[in-house]
Amino acid sequence: MFESFDIWKLLAGLGIFMFGMFLMEESIKKLSGRAFKRLIREYTSGKVKSILSGIFTTAILQSSSAVSLMVLAFVGARIMTMDNAIGVILGSNIGTTITGWIVATLGFQVQIESFALPLIGIGGLGLIFLGQSEKYSAVSKLLAGFGFLFMGIDYMKGSVETFAQGFDMSTIPDYGLMVYVGIGVLLTAVMQSSSATMAIVLTALNAGIIGFSASAAMVIGANLGTTITVLLGAIGAAPAKKRVAFSHFAFNLITGIVALVAMPLLVFISLSVFASNNHVVALALFHTIFNVLGVLVFYPLIKYFSVLLTKVFPDKLETLTLHINNVTPNVAEAAIPALRMESIHLVQETLRYNLAVLDIDEKLVFTSSDLAGKKIRAGITLETQYNNLKLLQAELFTFSASIQT
Repeated sequence: MFESFDIWKLLAGLGIFMFGMFLMEESIKKLSGRAFKRLIREYTSGKVKSILSGIFTTAILQSSSAVSLMVLAFVGARIMTMDNAIGVILGSNIGTTITGWIVATLGFQVQIESFALPLIGIGGLGLIFLGQSEKYSAVSKLLAGFGFLFMGIDYMKGSVETFAQGFDMSTIPDYGLMVYVGIGVLLTAVMQSSSATMAIVLTALNAGIIGFSASAAMVIGANLGTTITVLLGAIGAAPAKKRVAFSHFAFNLITGIVALVAMPLLVFISLSVFASNNHVVALALFHTIFNVLGVLVFYPLIKYFSVLLTKVFPDKLETLTLHINNVTPNVAEAAIPALRMESIHLVQETLRYNLAVLDIDEKLVFTSSDLAGKKIRAGITLETQYNNLKLLQAELFTFSASIQT
């Protein structure tokens, strides 16, 4: 029976699928990446707006990781509050379910050759003949990526069709749902893509290799596995970034627990009420339902959770800088405001130093709010203050030179 299972065709399909996702993500970043960064920064003034921004941006960019990294940068630069950052992360979990819907509805319901091959052909020719134009090159990549995505699904479907015909599900030992959750976590952690895991699960479910409950458990695991990259990226990072990363992990963990507890009800809704004749679409529906449920559970707790994270990961006053140490220069939309605020900080500290040299009370010049966060001159000599000012100036020059515009 296993001789009919074409492992290389499955791996080729997975590789083509992930390559298509890569092309789509790269092209969309070039076409509208800066616009969506501005959207996240400007339209997150409240919790509801933050959630909607997270949904919309992730649905377009097709990458919750990219959105999470932008949120890390904006929180680090102190231009987004922790409450709103959590809101964007909640929304991104709903937005990322769009990929599952695309794969489930088009990848398994439509004759793939009828549109995948034309997209690859048009996109490939566009890259060759219109590659000099950044805009047309990005559009061509988007078309080719979309075509490759569905070609990969077709390869994965073909690799298991013969195997599935002679496969008896009763031969699979009942290891319990937690094993399938673990498999979902592991697959996503290794491939760094919950979308790729979703495609594999949908392929296996469509072929009848695994049951619906096992598929649902793997999707829950994939939801949790996608946070591992963000957690690893937060190791050794500033406290603000640790708070964002842990909030992402905590939300997905709590959502997964809620989904497991409520699985009988969620499975019933997905199968019996909406998509009883189509398990593939029902799984995409299950994915969306439990993420929406997680947002509903978590939404009233955002404020309290934000306070808790601030206590667990308090800000450390170890550096001379107040703003640029919390943000990466790779995201210009976050780096430039941080640089502006840090420059104001340098000017204020320079004025304080000169007032101290002239023995003038700084309260005659500064307000009480301006006196907060005196990191350069608290309890140190004038000579050390002067040296710290030079170090701060050097850090500003280094940071400004490395900003990617």
